[in-house]
Amino acid sequence: GGVAVIVTDADPESLNPGMTTSNQTLDVSAKIYEALVWIDPDGEPQPLLAEEWTVSEDELVYTFTLREGVTWHDGEPFTSADVVWTIEEGMPNNSRAQGVISQIDSVEATGDYEVVITLTEPYAPMLQQLKVFDLPIVPRHVYEGTDIATNEANRSPIGTGPFQFSEWDAGSSLRLVANENYWDEGKPGLSEIIYQIVPDAANRSAGLETGEYDFVGAFYLPRADVARLKELDNVVVREQTTIPSLHFIQFNFENEYLGNREVRQAIARAVDRARIVDQAMSGLGLPGVGAFGEGFPWLVNEEVSYDTLYPLDADAARSQLQDAGVPDGTTLRLTYDVAKTQFQAAAQIIRDDLAGIGLDVSIEPLETSVYRDAVYAERDYDMALQSFTSSGDPAIGYHRIYESNESRDPNVNATGYSNAEVDELLEQAATVSDRDERGEFYRQAQVILNEDVPSLIMFDELQADAISTRLDGLFAGVNPVDRWGEVTATD
Repeated sequence: GGVAVIVTDADPESLNPGMTTSNQTLDVSAKIYEALVWIDPDGEPQPLLAEEWTVSEDELVYTFTLREGVTWHDGEPFTSADVVWTIEEGMPNNSRAQGVISQIDSVEATGDYEVVITLTEPYAPMLQQLKVFDLPIVPRHVYEGTDIATNEANRSPIGTGPFQFSEWDAGSSLRLVANENYWDEGKPGLSEIIYQIVPDAANRSAGLETGEYDFVGAFYLPRADVARLKELDNVVVREQTTIPSLHFIQFNFENEYLGNREVRQAIARAVDRARIVDQAMSGLGLPGVGAFGEGFPWLVNEEVSYDTLYPLDADAARSQLQDAGVPDGTTLRLTYDVAKTQFQAAAQIIRDDLAGIGLDVSIEPLETSVYRDAVYAERDYDMALQSFTSSGDPAIGYHRIYESNESRDPNVNATGYSNAEVDELLEQAATVSDRDERGEFYRQAQVILNEDVPSLIMFDELQADAISTRLDGLFAGVNPVDRWGEVTATD
């Protein structure tokens, strides 16, 4: 038994993860819904709704044997039909799910508890993307034949997970209770999870101190409070690259100067990445070392790291700009999304650093939708701050920073950079399953990307979350939201 009180900052848009990828929705729904696999602390897929699987020699055909005896929270049996329907129909607005669904050629139920998925081409992160954060399985019998967007189950969801929905008091709290018929005997360890909606960041930390709250996740914990919370006896703070997350400066190649590699390299020599981590992130980051950061240690190419190529040197940067024909006092706009609060301080540091080499930077904070239009649809920017996560595998989120892409879609490569050799190396890295081979493709790509600097990686974010010492068994690894069935509480 026991109750855990978790903090979030706002109401979820929906409790149907097929409709959105907002943090609030994924956080709550990952305790209600399940996926075919979960990912262990070493990044390896483990059985969940799928008990086992085989992969064909050509790495195109995945055959999953599903767990029998699993029921939805309304008592209906879970079967292969739910998996097929989820993939074919159930994730219309979940961009993370579409990332893996777009790789699938066909999905077929070959028995009540067997599903065969055939890919269009080999895809290395396939199993990594079958976790609850990317492809949660939703109930066909609840959604089929309805308007998914308006189905009342979006507010009172029915899953197979360890917790089931109880009540939602909009703007205040949301309550989940233990699933008494959960397939994994003896779990969950908690009798209830209560989400408290706390818009004011300072109140989240204060509630941890007083014991009112038990868990504040990385997305909701104010970085400035981390050092203070570490001193408390009743709170444990974890810092880790749970979800590898790169924060970077995108350069618009349509700008008359920024399309020149020499200019981008000069900027790389001038921007103090360590100071950005200290001051904008309260130390919760690893200064950028190259195109893919350090979140996936197996692919880092230390021989061409930023530290080797671009040691901080304002004089060298200034003379490189002069050689490239950039007049002293040239003005560049630096755009960022105001919702990403860490970028305010980062932008000021970048402005100061670039002033030191003769560039006049004007900072443009924009609302999220305006930012998205300006940077992606219109390409109306000079430099833009952005962050992408790549949960579980670099191919999931990081390729889009560099791959040639003229779609003007949100959250792709908006620089105008296009390099056929890089595209080819990234494609090979995504289609080979052997990690050593993949690492070699990524290291070759870094030789080019770290020289070209189409985007300058400022830092890898370290996620910090804070946990009451009342809770035990909270899992540390990729997307810790999906293992709350293991958690117990002492009163």
